[in-house]
Amino acid sequence: MKKYYLLFTMLILSVLQSASAKGNFEKGKDYQVTGPNVNSEPMVEEFFNYACSACYSIEGFMTEIKSDYPNLKVKPVPIELRPSWKIYVKAYFLGEKLGVLDQSHSQIFHRIHVEKKPFRGEKDMKEFFIALGVSEKKYDEVNNSFWLKNKVKQSKLYAQHHRVGVSPTLLVNQRYKLNNQNLGSYQRIKEAIKEFSGS
Repeated sequence: MKKYYLLFTMLILSVLQSASAKGNFEKGKDYQVTGPNVNSEPMVEEFFNYACSACYSIEGFMTEIKSDYPNLKVKPVPIELRPSWKIYVKAYFLGEKLGVLDQSHSQIFHRIHVEKKPFRGEKDMKEFFIALGVSEKKYDEVNNSFWLKNKVKQSKLYAQHHRVGVSPTLLVNQRYKLNNQNLGSYQRIKEAIKEFSGS
């Protein structure tokens, strides 16, 4: 009788463990569930800001992820964790709307973390985009648009919805928020992205 009781107990513990873990990753420790279980394309979103040195450091890793998992959509999501970061949230969306994101994204990171030249204000940012070949008229049109104001607002609300308080934070399939610090290495993060995205 004791033997069957022991087996039953072990079975229950196994079920409970599987309910709080996914693969080799522990819920609440390695990741958190922040969204509903919906069918979506494999995707990892990176909550970042150009002013964040850790975000700059992880850029090479994110490029590696794109290369290793070509079917995985990798989407940057700019966030404002402090007031001085708002200008860089705008800079990301400006680059996107003005069609120069391929240039502006890497150059803004380089400007801040290598050249040590953060944007001193709106005038500085405008000069940066004009130097990329954007017309002053087009820049002013987008910079003063409702579209840009709405994108900045929605980005902030989206980060709040998923309880993002540090950067960079990786969110897989709009559901699994990874704990980079606890995962401890790029290899473990990569394994988690593969596990949770189904890539």
